[in-house]
Amino acid sequence: MKDFSSDHFPAAPPDPASGCWIYGRAERETFRQQMMIRAKEEAALKVGYPGEFMTPHRTIHFRAMLPAGVFPVNCIGTPELTEIRMTSPGMFEFTLSVPDIEKDVPCFKCNENFHWESSFDGSEWHDASKAAGNKIPPHRMELPCAEIIARKMPDGIYDYGREVFGRVTIRNAANARLFVGESIPEALNRNPEYFEQRTDLISTDSGILRSAVPLALRYLTLENADENADVRIEAIYTPMTLKKNFSCGDRELDEIWQKSIYTLRLCTCHFMIDGIKRDRLPWAGDLAVSLLSMVHSYQQPEPIRDTLAVLGSAGIRNEHINGIMDYSLWYLINFDLYEKYFDDPEFLHQEYFRIVETADILLKQSENGLLPISGWVLIDWADGDKNCALQVLFFMALKALANLARRMDDREKEEKWETLAIELQKKIRREFYDETRGLFRCSPGKNEFLRHQNFLAAISLATPEEGRRIAENLLKNELPAVGTPYMKSFEILALIRNGFKAEAAGEIRRFWGGMIYAGATTFFEAFGEGKSGSGLYDFYGRPFGLSLCHAWSSAPAFLLPMIFENNN
Repeated sequence: MKDFSSDHFPAAPPDPASGCWIYGRAERETFRQQMMIRAKEEAALKVGYPGEFMTPHRTIHFRAMLPAGVFPVNCIGTPELTEIRMTSPGMFEFTLSVPDIEKDVPCFKCNENFHWESSFDGSEWHDASKAAGNKIPPHRMELPCAEIIARKMPDGIYDYGREVFGRVTIRNAANARLFVGESIPEALNRNPEYFEQRTDLISTDSGILRSAVPLALRYLTLENADENADVRIEAIYTPMTLKKNFSCGDRELDEIWQKSIYTLRLCTCHFMIDGIKRDRLPWAGDLAVSLLSMVHSYQQPEPIRDTLAVLGSAGIRNEHINGIMDYSLWYLINFDLYEKYFDDPEFLHQEYFRIVETADILLKQSENGLLPISGWVLIDWADGDKNCALQVLFFMALKALANLARRMDDREKEEKWETLAIELQKKIRREFYDETRGLFRCSPGKNEFLRHQNFLAAISLATPEEGRRIAENLLKNELPAVGTPYMKSFEILALIRNGFKAEAAGEIRRFWGGMIYAGATTFFEAFGEGKSGSGLYDFYGRPFGLSLCHAWSSAPAFLLPMIFENNN
């Protein structure tokens, strides 16, 4: 047991894997997602999870070309094979089934490095997915916990010193009632209408009270408990080792970076999730930031890869990813970024059919080379015409597709997607760019300008001169502000890439430093500058609806190294 008020969680990874588990494509990831959706519902979180996702299958067919020999296997499902015997080289095919997909998915462990394919219907085959593991199959593995003792303050509020996620335990208070919060006002709230998580307690055989579900909190208060109450938390964490550190010698900026990677760490939970109090599930928009933050800190590819697999599991035939049109574009952009930084050709080969399908559907939806706005287009939690911003993301997605096709040596699609990207770039600059103002307007013929399409253009399709003019306009603060740190991240990235590093550092200091000044130990889903008191935590029309630990707010983890990388 250790007090983590100042130290980070243990960094040591779990025991080294001694074998490879074979799953149907995305079956392990969708099984885990279904578990997390059930956990979200059990925790009574006030959030939906739109979009269409694949559900695990009870029966999976596997096949591979095998050499002659005897190969030990360990199967989850029936029939329970213990070995594969091949008297001569050839195709080996078998089928595994499980009785209950809420408890298991078909899979098997095989120590040989063969090229397995999988199918859920026996006719359409795709590359199987692999996961390292030991005796316990990876889909059953749970994250470890570290026990942390809460510090009781003079006013009776318990403080863990920083945001944590886990199950609260209470000793020596058999009748205690629990109230938790990411902030002190939330922990003091007694109105059930404003609860963001269920906080009921269950009694263990040893008489210890334990929260029924894992909770996101920093503070807690108790009723029906005296001074002898012993309050702790079994804090859940992902074992990761920091691969890239950062320090620029500026105490405030260094603290911002440290809190950014702690935010990222808490939001790394099997997948890259959005927030530990929100819905604890993966979203393609959040991934656009957390992926880059991971690259510049822990450099752990597995949660990113699993997030991409589950987000793309069902495709977009019926619904866009996460039910949001621009998130289907971010899925493609993020896939390219993942391959750029982690170079995972096996995963790209496994998922390429889905990438091509997604591209084909988007192109069929396009009209005169542009994507029409239909359904939910988020871009950001901000009002305004989002037409141009969507087209810029479409351009970025087409460039990402061309890069992915190049990696697959698919010259035909590479040329097609690259040509479409160039045509779209010309069209955007011709129809949306206002030469006089040096900005991209929201829609052709309209005199409305937002930051979003401009900073996205400045990091993707603008000329160097256009990018510099956009950055200068952004710094004038005459355009409406962004709605979230998610989009603030790309605004600052545009400043960095167009030569305004000092100004970018100042924006990080003002924006993320403002959250620290407001008491943040992890960074918020949104930040209303100038707000104070309990009103700081309003969101979604609820007084404590704001997530105070959100993955899309971890951006200083990659922005600060970019600012200072050539300044030493």
